[in-house]
Amino acid sequence: MRTARGSARGRMRGRPHARGNVNTSPLVRDSKAGATPHIQMEHIASVSRSSGLEQGGDALKDPRVQEQYRVFVGEKLHKFWAEKQTRDGQENILILFRKLREGIFASKRSDAFAIEVYETSLCLSALFDSPIQTSSILSHLLPELYTSASIQPPISSVLISLLHHLIAGYPSQKTYFEHLSCLSPNVLDRTSEAYVWISNLATSLRTLNHIRVEALSRHDVYKHILSVSKSPIETNDKLVRLSQDAMHALVERLRSKARDKAWVVLRSAYRELSASEETQTWMTKCLLLSTEQTSASNLSLEEWMNERCRDGHLRPKEGAVGRWIVCKVR
Repeated sequence: MRTARGSARGRMRGRPHARGNVNTSPLVRDSKAGATPHIQMEHIASVSRSSGLEQGGDALKDPRVQEQYRVFVGEKLHKFWAEKQTRDGQENILILFRKLREGIFASKRSDAFAIEVYETSLCLSALFDSPIQTSSILSHLLPELYTSASIQPPISSVLISLLHHLIAGYPSQKTYFEHLSCLSPNVLDRTSEAYVWISNLATSLRTLNHIRVEALSRHDVYKHILSVSKSPIETNDKLVRLSQDAMHALVERLRSKARDKAWVVLRSAYRELSASEETQTWMTKCLLLSTEQTSASNLSLEEWMNERCRDGHLRPKEGAVGRWIVCKVR
């Protein structure tokens, strides 16, 4: 005779334990049969990591899921801007956009949505100083994705790509010229203000004409280039502002590299420096330091000189006010 306990055990045999039956997949099906899966965006699988083997591993290949995920990432980005920004926060944002790009690339999607995701990713990678991500994005975006989508690249994306190569290879310009050769006149008109600006900037860097670099890299100069080169189809104001911020970040990075190079030249050429008004004006330009018309780096000549004194590059001259001895490299 089967006891009640034995009968209950029999009914339970083969049934999974309740604790082990929790569905942790990013795709959770509604209790109603045939209902569309609800996607938990926070835990959605990456296409590259899952290789399609994980449950829901191909979810981001679905165009509808991509668009839902873009909304989710946009909310994360909005929250990031509103909070105290950290390096970890920047990296998390870049990871989310990379995951979305992987789905777009795997699905071979090439339309305005794909372009927007790649352009936003490009600007953020430049703004957050992630050159590895920038290189990865550019390898798919320019000019391949624009060509597939039959969309004219905005001049901001073109200039960001060229500035990236000037910085990444500095002082070499090999990759800059290789990338430039891949951009047809339809993408970058060789008679345009934008081409003349980036070409003159590269030439000035190459010839160590730092005063010319300072003049070309002023904020009002490249802001004007972006405004006159803006296409009528660029209607996404948030993306336009983001591209301007990305340009600014890259130019500042380039100015910093040129400043370091200029100081190497000055340090080897001069034994003493004075604080006369004429010398200060010249050094401010030569070292690409802040003036009323440059950038927002806010690094004055006095602050910069104090930093060089702390680094042991300069020392005040004894018995002479406003003069410094240049300490040579040994």
